[in-house]
Amino acid sequence: MTFRYTQHKTLIILFFLVSLNSCGIKTMDSVSDSQLLLGTSCFITIFSMDGENSPEYAIERGFATILEMENRLSTNIKSSEISTLNKLKTGSLTPDTLFIMKEALKIASLSSGRFDPSIGSLVSLWGIGTDSQRVPSTQEIKKALQSVDYKTIQVKGNTISLQKEGMMIDLGGIAKGHAADLVKKELIKAGVTSAIINLGGNVQLLGKKTDGSSWKIGIQNPEDLRGQYIGILETKDSAVVTSGIYERFFIEDGVHYHHILDSETGYPVNNGIQSLTVITGNSLWADGLSTALFSLGMKDAMIYAENHPDIEIIIIDSENQIHLSSHIKENFKLTNRADFTYSP
Repeated sequence: MTFRYTQHKTLIILFFLVSLNSCGIKTMDSVSDSQLLLGTSCFITIFSMDGENSPEYAIERGFATILEMENRLSTNIKSSEISTLNKLKTGSLTPDTLFIMKEALKIASLSSGRFDPSIGSLVSLWGIGTDSQRVPSTQEIKKALQSVDYKTIQVKGNTISLQKEGMMIDLGGIAKGHAADLVKKELIKAGVTSAIINLGGNVQLLGKKTDGSSWKIGIQNPEDLRGQYIGILETKDSAVVTSGIYERFFIEDGVHYHHILDSETGYPVNNGIQSLTVITGNSLWADGLSTALFSLGMKDAMIYAENHPDIEIIIIDSENQIHLSSHIKENFKLTNRADFTYSP
């Protein structure tokens, strides 16, 4: 008998501990709204702002920005730039779409292809998180892998050309991250000074809490229901993005298949990591690196973080050991000590 279970939210929903009055200071009543975009629930919450614009106006501009980007990048929209590129195999991209494509290729290069924007055929084959999810045959996987190779993508000016037969671009690994960056810019332009942008668990923090202190964010327990956290992270004006084996998955014949696919084997990554959280200033890079470093594995992920002090990571392994990059240790507090422990 086969049992299938799918979680449609692509990234971890973090638990926020937000206080507007912890020091008796309250700039304004918070204003929040949500919309279903990018295939997930997107929330924008504003806590303070300057100028004449209303928070409602700022939120409206934020959601409009996400929708415009989705219409350009989504492979589920036949008229999008990426869908057109996948169909014609060559095409001129608008400046922002070209920018995100180039950033995707940079992340692919630094991770030796463990993050690869040309993985679209493989993603479509598995269909994880959709009504058509299934375990493909070995022959199907081998065929799809033949079309995956970011190095063969040609960039000349604003024109992208896909050189391999069957190659399909999928920017889902960084789309929400880039959207959060774009929303943050719009909010700042509107005068917002303190806000939380939460795009399906891809979290971008604008500024700090209204009392001047850091935001406190709960890191999801990968073995429990959403909102159950294993520790508290304190951070300001940063992006927090997690990739985990519990985000989108299904179980077939007792085997757990998650959405983070190995661009070398064609199967879900299996390297002893349950989740990997990236904390950095840029949400696009936090999004892409969470996938890339997860796929690279514990050792290489830690080496990368230690060599990049602007990148902080939290890894939870399959033994419930917590691994922290050295520059984040003072900002993370483990609260669930019964089930989780720090790595030696």
